[in-house]
Amino acid sequence: MKVTWLIPTTRLNKFIPSSFYRHKIVKRYLYDRVEASIWIRCLQLISYLEEYGVRCRVNEPEAEADIVVFVRWQDAMAYDAMQRQKDKGRKVVFDLCINYFDETGLYDGQYGVASKQVEEALKIVKLADVITCGSEFIKGRASDFHPHTVYLPESIDLRHFHFSKPKSDFFKPVLTAIWSGQPCKAAELAETYRALTKRNIPLAIISEKKPELPGAYIFYPWSYKTFPKYILNGELCISPRRTDNPYDMGHSHFKIGVFMAQGVPAIASSLPSYKEVINKTGGGMVCDSKSTWEDTLDSVLENRQMLWEWSQTARSGMMQYSTESITKKYIRLFERLCDSRQ
Repeated sequence: MKVTWLIPTTRLNKFIPSSFYRHKIVKRYLYDRVEASIWIRCLQLISYLEEYGVRCRVNEPEAEADIVVFVRWQDAMAYDAMQRQKDKGRKVVFDLCINYFDETGLYDGQYGVASKQVEEALKIVKLADVITCGSEFIKGRASDFHPHTVYLPESIDLRHFHFSKPKSDFFKPVLTAIWSGQPCKAAELAETYRALTKRNIPLAIISEKKPELPGAYIFYPWSYKTFPKYILNGELCISPRRTDNPYDMGHSHFKIGVFMAQGVPAIASSLPSYKEVINKTGGGMVCDSKSTWEDTLDSVLENRQMLWEWSQTARSGMMQYSTESITKKYIRLFERLCDSRQ
């Protein structure tokens, strides 16, 4: 089986040498130069797929292929490229990690969904043979516009995120809360930050740049190489997020799942994907109100054994979201697509 992955050059953060596109010599730490969604939903899958005999190519549209996957690409050029692939008799997959079916406008002028993006998504889905979605919420919206939609969760590469949070850390005199994300989204931390400060819980942030917050915090500069080790510098992952719009509701579990996979339990807002992994693993708490956040923080301060138990169930439960496990779901989908060509 041969699969080609097509990524728009606009999704590359910095100059990428031509060798990057030859997956066999791609270095994982070049992941710093692409958007996180690109390595999560494409690049990190390739080595696992190849181990199962799936031959992959990246950004080689003329290479021989049975299946072509479009990743974070839906503009007019993508539409034309998809049509050319279909004309060659190839099955095409349109991968979505954002809900592009509902216009939201931009939040803080930096993220959200514009009307043009909705128009592009509605046009290109008509060409695709299948829509793969990064969350159940996105799958639900996509199914309104396409008969063949599949939820393929974002995965955690346990060969890279291989550390384990030690038990002793949860019984230290001071617990540290930890958050990771884009600086522009740190504004969502403001209310939780006040609750942490009130309880003398320091906050650690892993991000590309220092975000603005109403007080002091510990900062760790994000890189793919150091991310796994920095995760261990917190005892509980926090992820407050808006739940009043279809953009945020489509958010995947990765933001908390990557912490949970290394044994750092999560306290998070009630997004569908957050509820999914926390309820499946028992590795944290979903908070749907200010009082629930405060009560949960009080509980973990008083009951460190509970926090340790959350750590254990989070780590074991996230095995089902490992890249190796999710790769098997991709292979089953690809096999069905190939069979349908017969």
